[in-house]
Amino acid sequence: MIKQLSIHGFRGFANEQSIVFSLPNGEAGSGLNVIVGANNSGKSTIIESIKAFNGDCSFSEGKRNATAGQRVEIKISDENNATQSLRTVVSGGSQVEYINRNNKIEAYILPSRRFVNYEFGRNQWTRQTYIANSLLENRTYGLDNFYVRLFAMLEKKSALDPLFERIVGSPVDWTIEQRDNGNYYVKFNFSGLSHSSEGVGDGLWSILTICDALYDSNENSIIVIDEPELSLHPAFQRRVMKEFLEYSKNHQIIICTHSPYFVSWEAIRNGGALIRTQKLRDGHIEVKCLSEETRKAIKGLMTDLNNPHVLGLNAAEVFFLEDYVIVTEGQEDVVCFNRALDAQGLQINGNFYGWGAGGASKESQILNILQDLGYKKVIAVFDSDESAKADEVKKTFLQYKAIVLPKEDVRDKQKIRKEGVVNVEGIFESKGKLKAEYVDWFRDEFVKGINDYFAS
Repeated sequence: MIKQLSIHGFRGFANEQSIVFSLPNGEAGSGLNVIVGANNSGKSTIIESIKAFNGDCSFSEGKRNATAGQRVEIKISDENNATQSLRTVVSGGSQVEYINRNNKIEAYILPSRRFVNYEFGRNQWTRQTYIANSLLENRTYGLDNFYVRLFAMLEKKSALDPLFERIVGSPVDWTIEQRDNGNYYVKFNFSGLSHSSEGVGDGLWSILTICDALYDSNENSIIVIDEPELSLHPAFQRRVMKEFLEYSKNHQIIICTHSPYFVSWEAIRNGGALIRTQKLRDGHIEVKCLSEETRKAIKGLMTDLNNPHVLGLNAAEVFFLEDYVIVTEGQEDVVCFNRALDAQGLQINGNFYGWGAGGASKESQILNILQDLGYKKVIAVFDSDESAKADEVKKTFLQYKAIVLPKEDVRDKQKIRKEGVVNVEGIFESKGKLKAEYVDWFRDEFVKGINDYFAS
């Protein structure tokens, strides 16, 4: 399995970037590595770097970074800290030499372009043969050789079908049929109606390719899937993710995704990795991973029964933003600020973090996550009675900005304190309307201050 990967000189990786991957430890999600990032930020290049160790490769001129001197070097370490590497030859050009290539890395790699030929000839490859001889180019149109796995699946239906049915949500009756012209195709039967390979949706084919990556894999296998969410309804994405959590107890699974359904806080808590790629203003790629200290803090956030939304689906969506994140104390802040923006016809050039941090004391923990993953522009918003925490943020997160509201809460409400029930004033009325005396502050200091900071 892969413990660490470093990339230098390949595509946008002008500067060497190291990625630490998680290894399975028997707990759900422990071997799951989720890579997020905007389009064209290096995710597929990471997959291609892993694939380069499956067999012999070369690097054409367009793949070599000019800033790195047109030289590519990729290193990979396994769970035993044995390191092997490849690099373009000293004389220059596309050819590659491998160093210490004793512990062969075999990764089943499923690319994002998964078009399958609907009719095919007869052939059959084992998993190892498929890894060694197929998927040679990550950015081709489709899976030209996938049919060689279909015949293997047919022989092992008893192993594949339960997985297939768990994801689809109902039994799937399928077989391989032959036309009179000699070509083969997959025949699906649903409630007495049959469909040819071409007649079923792309989502079903996508599920079948994912099942192939999983069903006959051995423990400690490496499985790499680019964009598992392709053509899948959210319900299917959830079921696929459930299988990833289960398989990653004893497999190493690496996925690149644009879907928040594939960010699992349970996996991170159990040792799984969250990795973010980012293209900087100079065009170079930067890769960031969560630190162990931040991972431990996440465990605490997951046990807060009063604020289960803090690490919910809306929170996971933040990892699919390029940057410009606003962290508030709670969900009331998000609701009230958005209402005021709409009422005044204003716009913030950023995005609120989920439904807030679940309290001022937790904002720093959220900022730690964002800092670990390389977010450059983040704002934390505090009530006036939490100004001390705002000062601490300014000292700890020098690149981030803290904003303190002019009142001790976002809206008028009653709070229970030692002295009893007290009335607390906010900048919004109890029903969420911005008070007239704070309209100018909201426009000129809050909104403008945020937009100026994000634009700087």
